[in-house]
Amino acid sequence: MGPRRGLLITAVAAIAVTVVALVLAAAVSAPGKAPVRVEPEATFALPPASAGCTGSSALAGGGAKVPLTVSTVEGQVAESLNVCVDGKGPFPFVLDSGAGQSTIDAGLAHRLHLAPDGGPTEFAGVGCTGTAQPVASGAWSLDGVGLAPQQLTAATLPQIGGKGEPDGLLGSDVLARFGAVRIDFATGTLILPGSEGPPLEGTRPYTGPTGPPPVALTGGRGTTVPLTVTPVPGDISLNVAVRFAGGPRRNFVVDTGSSQSVVSSSIARAQSLAGTNLAQRQATVCSVITVPLVRTGPWSVPGVALHNQLIGETNFGPVSLGGTEGLFGSDQLKRYGWVVLDYTGGRLVLGSP
Repeated sequence: MGPRRGLLITAVAAIAVTVVALVLAAAVSAPGKAPVRVEPEATFALPPASAGCTGSSALAGGGAKVPLTVSTVEGQVAESLNVCVDGKGPFPFVLDSGAGQSTIDAGLAHRLHLAPDGGPTEFAGVGCTGTAQPVASGAWSLDGVGLAPQQLTAATLPQIGGKGEPDGLLGSDVLARFGAVRIDFATGTLILPGSEGPPLEGTRPYTGPTGPPPVALTGGRGTTVPLTVTPVPGDISLNVAVRFAGGPRRNFVVDTGSSQSVVSSSIARAQSLAGTNLAQRQATVCSVITVPLVRTGPWSVPGVALHNQLIGETNFGPVSLGGTEGLFGSDQLKRYGWVVLDYTGGRLVLGSP
């Protein structure tokens, strides 16, 4: 949050509200054009609390299998799992590789008496601003898998912390400490290869694949796609090169927290992506906006032709200054049955359904 790109990744500029509103108004009022149909915000299923704080199971070799709730609504896909803090919970968290630092609802952090861990920071979203407070997690766990104490971001976010909503985001700062993880959409599991290790070293981005592949997670199967890893503490990210119809490579964040893939407005125009009369309501870090949907046409990542689909299109604003041109979301990732995010080796492994 604040300067951290992980949470600002969906904090598109305020101007996007005006642009989207004008586009939708014109489409609705223009004679001879079909009116825009705005899909409502999706409500995703959350993991059951019945297992308490011990839902995971040990695997041979020291790994663990963590139950993962995969929810699909109108083509959007979200994954969530249970987190416990100081033995309390479980609390449902979204599995969010696009969050550079894990986040907890401010109200829950207050009820758990999490101690401040630094001064508050300001953040901005679409037509809104807010304040985030770093807090110390203390002892916490992922469905029974112990996690090292660390800093979390406490904030009040749309669709987080309310009744029937998740209580936080489990980000790449945690996932990266396991070196690599497997997200199995088909079986509803997150597979960890071993115990949690130290944070990634260094601050300079690196591009893989490097080192041995995580065979324990892939079983020697799947298709390897190179990733660029940014290991900056509190701002860890995975980026993949996406091409539309053989055009230039575009920098997309691999974002499991994005239930639908999104492309920046400038890239959608440059690639002449076909528009539709559809739009969706989606949450940013501090507001809910209406996002038009466009057709990808043929698109790909290195070595893999992706499934054609509808994706959101919006103005990324300040986020684009860091080079982000889109979000590669769970709607596309789920199509491969399972994926491996390899932080240490800089690779994405796509399975097959």
